[in-house]
Amino acid sequence: MRKTDRNAERGFSLIVALLALMLLSAVAIGMMFMASTETAVSSNFKSEESAYFAARAGVEEARDRMRAGSANPITLPTVLPPAAGSVLYIMQTGVTQANITTAGSKLFDDEICHDFPTQYGSTTLNVPCASSQGPNAAWITTTPSVAPYPLDYKWVRVTQKQNNSSPYAVAPNPVLGSYLACWNGTNEVATGTTCPAENLPVYLVTALAVTPSGARRLVQQEIALTETSSTLPGGLFATSTACGALGLAGNAKTGSFNSAAENPPADPPSNLVFSGGDIGSNGTVSLGGSSTSVNGNVSSTMPGTIGSCNDAALTVNGSPHTNTINGSAPPYINPAPVPAPPYTPPTPPVPNPLPPITAYPPPHTSIPNPLPPGSYGNVTLGGSTTVTLTGGPDVNHPTVYTLNSLTMNGNSTLNITGPVVLNFAGGGGANPVLDMTGGSFSNSTKIPDDFVINYAGTGNIVLTGGAYPYAVINAPNAPVKFRGTNFYGQAIASTIDDQGGTNFYWDTSAKTTVTSTQPYFSEISLRELSY
Repeated sequence: MRKTDRNAERGFSLIVALLALMLLSAVAIGMMFMASTETAVSSNFKSEESAYFAARAGVEEARDRMRAGSANPITLPTVLPPAAGSVLYIMQTGVTQANITTAGSKLFDDEICHDFPTQYGSTTLNVPCASSQGPNAAWITTTPSVAPYPLDYKWVRVTQKQNNSSPYAVAPNPVLGSYLACWNGTNEVATGTTCPAENLPVYLVTALAVTPSGARRLVQQEIALTETSSTLPGGLFATSTACGALGLAGNAKTGSFNSAAENPPADPPSNLVFSGGDIGSNGTVSLGGSSTSVNGNVSSTMPGTIGSCNDAALTVNGSPHTNTINGSAPPYINPAPVPAPPYTPPTPPVPNPLPPITAYPPPHTSIPNPLPPGSYGNVTLGGSTTVTLTGGPDVNHPTVYTLNSLTMNGNSTLNITGPVVLNFAGGGGANPVLDMTGGSFSNSTKIPDDFVINYAGTGNIVLTGGAYPYAVINAPNAPVKFRGTNFYGQAIASTIDDQGGTNFYWDTSAKTTVTSTQPYFSEISLRELSY
């Protein structure tokens, strides 16, 4: 039998095993590399997304703090660079102004030169600002973040928008380089260094987020205050369709003025005239007394004649005077002036959250003076008390007070020193919701828009003007009664009783804006900056 010699094959199995081990090792290393790559990609994506939403969170903090009634308000810039205070930074804990202004810092603001190209000279789009084009320290004010816990966004910059902010310019013409971008409710416009009364400034809110792993995202929003406004048929307007929805008697007179045209405002207004004192109603207007005079137009949804409540714009007792009814001058004969169309004003929002319905101040305590902004229950003033409501920086950023009701007794006085909004709730059956029978108010700014009273409910309002009776009343569902000698401003109510002889002077520049305590800065655009 033949025998095979295997000595020549000795060690071959080891070679095969080593080759197999090398192959398996290569496969294992490849799988490990792929797994680590997937992990790194996933980690980077998560970090990038975390940075993006952190930057969005920074923008939302700014928007919340920009609203009227915020618990942590910020003072918004009112001018463009290079003025001091034209750039506001909201900064997280540990971030300093030097981090933002120093080139080479990972927190350096390398976008600002594109937002204000006129101030920085030539800039290249989509290229970070050069070291010499960083934020100017003289322009800056800072405030700490109030986020309840540390977030990865590092700072939020708030500025007014310049019209040639690139590449999102309103009007790129260099002649308009330092014009302010304004919002007219539909489009951005550039009309000058300030926005006209019917427009509002656009704000650029830019937020930078940097994660611990180094992911960096920069987000920018353009936002503006959205107003709800409309054109009133008259400065005193009753929304009710009832007989005598608006009553004027006791030798009361009407006239008009324009507070926006006064510098400074005066009392009485320097441009007050006994014309343009228009009044109106969705029902009938009642006039009484021999010297009562409507120095303006009477607007009514009824036929423009004098007669009964059911078929005429006016009911008359005595010999009052009015210029026109629904645009037609006396004598009022057939065919009657065409009835005015119904007018439905916007209703102020109900305060949210609602104020308490308990008495304020609590027993055995006195009301603080000045009264801090906030939410209060059923407030009672008495005993010749004077309570000051300190106003906000401007009419677009008023100090906001939310009250369930207010009763004034004993010659008490409510003193207004700047832009203030009183939002009433009238919960728990409070009625009247505002009663100044035993007191009065005084608005020392002499600008009606600086004292706005909003109320959505149906409780009664009794308003008494004191030394400076300047105010705007937005209470389209409530009966309002006037007391005192004069009232300057504007009033919308369900019914209006001015039969005690209160003279009414319409501020034709007053806004019918409904001021809300909700986040009201509306987003015009949102973008991410890729560098």
